[in-house]
Amino acid sequence: MPPESVPGAPAPHPLRPAASLILVASRPAVRVLWVRRSEANPFLGGFHSFPGGRLAKEDGSPGGDAAAREPASVRCAVRETFEETGLLIGLGGRPPAPEALPDLRRRLLEGKAEFWPEIERLGMTLEPSTFRPAGRWITPHFGSARFDTMFFLHETAVAAAPDVWPGELDAAEWIEPDRALSLWSEDRVGLAMPTLHALRVIAEGTHDLARRLKDVPEANGKPSRFVDVRAAITMVPLRTETIAPASHTNAIVIGDGDAVVVDPGTADEEELKTLFEVVDAATAGGGSVKAVLLTHRHKDHVLGADAVRKRYGAPVWAHGLAGDLVRLDRELRDGERIEIGGRHPRVIRAIFAPGHSRSHVAFFEETSRTLCAGDLVSTLGTVVIDPPDGAMSDYLVSLERIRTLGATALIPGHGPPSRGVDHALRGLIEHRRMRESRVLDALEDGPLAVEALREEVYRDTPGAPAALAARTLEAHLEKLLSEGRIRREGRSVALTPAAGAAPPREEPPR
Repeated sequence: MPPESVPGAPAPHPLRPAASLILVASRPAVRVLWVRRSEANPFLGGFHSFPGGRLAKEDGSPGGDAAAREPASVRCAVRETFEETGLLIGLGGRPPAPEALPDLRRRLLEGKAEFWPEIERLGMTLEPSTFRPAGRWITPHFGSARFDTMFFLHETAVAAAPDVWPGELDAAEWIEPDRALSLWSEDRVGLAMPTLHALRVIAEGTHDLARRLKDVPEANGKPSRFVDVRAAITMVPLRTETIAPASHTNAIVIGDGDAVVVDPGTADEEELKTLFEVVDAATAGGGSVKAVLLTHRHKDHVLGADAVRKRYGAPVWAHGLAGDLVRLDRELRDGERIEIGGRHPRVIRAIFAPGHSRSHVAFFEETSRTLCAGDLVSTLGTVVIDPPDGAMSDYLVSLERIRTLGATALIPGHGPPSRGVDHALRGLIEHRRMRESRVLDALEDGPLAVEALREEVYRDTPGAPAALAARTLEAHLEKLLSEGRIRREGRSVALTPAAGAAPPREEPPR
């Protein structure tokens, strides 16, 4: 049964039509144009991909089937490539003077002009025959932003220099496919799945390229059920009984000889089938599953632990406090390391990170500097802190501790992976400080009942579930109580005199 048809499952997030260009230059050697997404980008921040983006009205109607969508998608890919890299691709007619392009591009990005009317005014026309369909990729079922992206191949003799303006992207360059794959294997770059697939295909030769790029099911509109975040580190989103907006929990398979499995969060046989396929591929050379690692005791992270243990004879390791929900074969110690042999040897350090749960452990893969964050981080939004198992003071300390690791890739408990690790962690810390400030500001005029305080503190997020907001507010109140900044008055909350007093005024030097 596909995820969308699971009884009682939330509706899948709508797909947004998009398009992308695979640009291949043949001289002096075969090279591909790739771009690096800004680390602040909420979707695959810091990953390398190909230029492209969402369809705009001026591109034309997205149509129904792929054939009907193709003309608008080509126009979209050409427009987005110019906006992102400054390159005019696949256009006939006399191009404008180079000095005129920055002004055109600036007006487009500022919303003061539209691309296609400007191109027509310049006397240029699109040459559709220079583009060949090269696949249709659909974002896996793990995020709130999902794209239905049509890819097009455009081959050229000369590699024109791209010009990236900081914003959505950080950089763009032409690169030999073998070199790009080496950087991937060395853990120096992150690759979106279509990019990784295309580079592997192009590295094998440019013969019959458009057809070969479509020779996998995922390039024909079948959403991938896993994401290769690094070599030998694969994220497998599994549909679980979790909290919206999440619908999946990210299991992680680390290793390409021996392996470990992190957070198998479902007992559903169909979902586990996908996980088992990834595990079997990782250990195909004769390796074994060394352990099942659990980030914490919540059921959407542990329900499949016994199934993995039974299938592979693998022990289950976690914080001792997770033992009330699943039988543990070993209690982890803070800071201990787990070594995994294979083509890409991996070393995983267990780091106690309470806050979301007292049992929470983050797993840091040291060779690739990849953080398996569990529910310390969600790339779909903020994390619920629910006392007594959750504690806001502990959570903030854990975030600060994790920041010192210098991780360069992040796999959250829920949502897409990211290479903008420090940006994500700083954002969570700043969000909690902002929410705490709203609590203190709301109490400036006097005590408030807890319910009234919740309404005021979460006035900026009217769609937030009241029950979850109430529990997270309680976590903030417990922190402020422990610091002596507020006090309870029956069912109301008030500032303490010290918290409400104005800071002492500095006397001028005499």
